[in-house]
Amino acid sequence: MISASHTDEFDPFSPSAMDDPYPEYQRLLRADEPLYLPDRDMWLVIRHDHVKAAAKDHAGLSSAEGIAYHRSTLPVLFGLDQPDHTRMRGLIRHDFSPRGVQFWRPFIEKVCGDLLDEAVATGDIDLVQQAIILLPVKVVTTIVGVPHDNLAKLKLTAGVLESFVANAKVGERAPDDPDENALRLRAAKSALASVAGLSSFLGGLLTRRRAEPPRDDVVSKLFAAAAKGKVTENEILWLCLTLLVGGQETMTHFLGNMLDALLNHPDQFRLVRQRPDLVPATIEETARFYPPVQNVFRTATRDVVVGTTTIPKDARVELSFAAANRDPRKFPDPDAYRIDRRTDGHLGFGAGIHTCVGMHLARLQAATFLRMLIDRTDDIELIGELVKVPSPAFRGLDHLPLRLTPKSPDPVAQPA
Repeated sequence: MISASHTDEFDPFSPSAMDDPYPEYQRLLRADEPLYLPDRDMWLVIRHDHVKAAAKDHAGLSSAEGIAYHRSTLPVLFGLDQPDHTRMRGLIRHDFSPRGVQFWRPFIEKVCGDLLDEAVATGDIDLVQQAIILLPVKVVTTIVGVPHDNLAKLKLTAGVLESFVANAKVGERAPDDPDENALRLRAAKSALASVAGLSSFLGGLLTRRRAEPPRDDVVSKLFAAAAKGKVTENEILWLCLTLLVGGQETMTHFLGNMLDALLNHPDQFRLVRQRPDLVPATIEETARFYPPVQNVFRTATRDVVVGTTTIPKDARVELSFAAANRDPRKFPDPDAYRIDRRTDGHLGFGAGIHTCVGMHLARLQAATFLRMLIDRTDDIELIGELVKVPSPAFRGLDHLPLRLTPKSPDPVAQPA
């Protein structure tokens, strides 16, 4: 039986855990309390009720030292505590509200339609690299108000992946390698350089936008708020960076995960084809089953009680959304992917003040993409090896080689 507060058998940064952590989650979820990982000097919170409560304990568990395993202080939205977080989020609340994202529905439908028409015409295609990556890039850059040309896409993608995947590289265990500290330092410097390069690039874009007439996008509204003293120029840059990074990476991962789940559960794929009314439920079950953000880290600002366990001040604490979403205390038969299940309370979009600001936009994009994909195809077949993103914090696909069989034309009605 697993100790209620201690385990040294699980390493979330090991290659096997990054490839498929769910068998370990099944085992760990038998524990009733948070677990301490001595090799990593971190606490792991996995029960659904514990993760939800901890995610809402904004005073006791701070985001100010970053959401990855290694501590860092960057003024991104998900790294802000109160009151700055609420102030910054309030500037964009309307644009990403359920009603606000509906303004972009025709544009999203146009982008999805164009990408999927081209994908189906191609037939054999790496759908992630040739379509899925492009959808959120075009959508989020348009909503924010920066160009979505190839240069912007490449810089955003390169910076984000290098920064986030660096946490996987520095976290890989190398107990017999005396140079592990040097590896960590090189990776950390590389990550910071990527963020610096991206912020410099984005700063240039914002300077050019300021000289242009206002539009109905986030940047124009932030410039207007700055003129009233509600936000600084530096805060605008980091808020836009947060939206571009989060809107691109997590959406790409979500769409890849959805297709991965449906391809691995063909009965569920057939069901959603037969019942398009289940598309919204498919989105929610995917968020529960394969959330793109697997976990986030917090720092204890004081001794914090989770369950009946006291986590000491200054401890690094991982809140595992992925494990919580497979907690049998909350979801019966949690390792089954069923698009008609009740998913109320899943943590696929987080919880508390840091709940994903773009979740309504994500739902709209995913639902539009899936409906249009179903409408345009009779069959989807995996024709190669899918490649997963090597990260302890994110679940997604880098490559998804598929054969898309176009929808057969309706038979012509014959005269009586």
